Amino acid sequence: MSTTKIAASLFQLQQLDLELERLIAEQQALENSLQGDNVLKKLRAEHAIAQQQLHMGLQAQKEAEWALEELDRRLRLQEQRLYSGIVTNPKELYALQQEVQHLRAQQNRQEEMALEVILSTESLQEAANSKAEALRQAQEKWLETNATGMIRRDQLDVKRQELMANRAQFVSNIDADLLKRYEALKRTKQGRAVSKVDQNSCQWCRVILTPSELQRVRANTDLQMCSNCGRILYYDR
Repeated sequence: MSTTKIAASLFQLQQLDLELERLIAEQQALENSLQGDNVLKKLRAEHAIAQQQLHMGLQAQKEAEWALEELDRRLRLQEQRLYSGIVTNPKELYALQQEVQHLRAQQNRQEEMALEVILSTESLQEAANSKAEALRQAQEKWLETNATGMIRRDQLDVKRQELMANRAQFVSNIDADLLKRYEALKRTKQGRAVSKVDQNSCQWCRVILTPSELQRVRANTDLQMCSNCGRILYYDR
């Protein structure tokens, strides 16, 4: 392959890379725009907190109900013993009566506590429902507003994948050492490894090439570098 064709291939590769960079930058900007709605972020955070509080409230309600059920069970057992006539010893009978009274007092306190927890959980459920509805409405509004952006995002993703496939196929025909040289220049030259010769000047740095430099670029022998910016020069015949 002649040096002119090599330079042309590297220039074409650079054009592909620049288009990829542009697409990726547009994608990133679009993603930031689609994800950067502060109202939605705030509502999601509030909804998550409300859901967590509701979960904790439901757990506390279960524990309060379990404790009440246990007290009810113990009270029924002791009342059965008290009224069954099995216990006849006055001292034991008195102790049993005291135990029943104590359990009833505990039961009353636990019922009050369970009721408070249930009412609190109901409030938490209402708050969670309200946050969920606010988030749903905001998401619907966001989807309506950003529908065009989402379509564009999907289009960009398809285009990027096509370009990446084209690039992979394109570089398969370029010598590995030459490709490494191109990539190294690209990293150190602001993503621009190749500069086209335009009106006898390096298109990148605008330095006018000397007659001897122009002659070497046109001679189709070795790849020529710009003496000022160090990029590979591509002369389009």
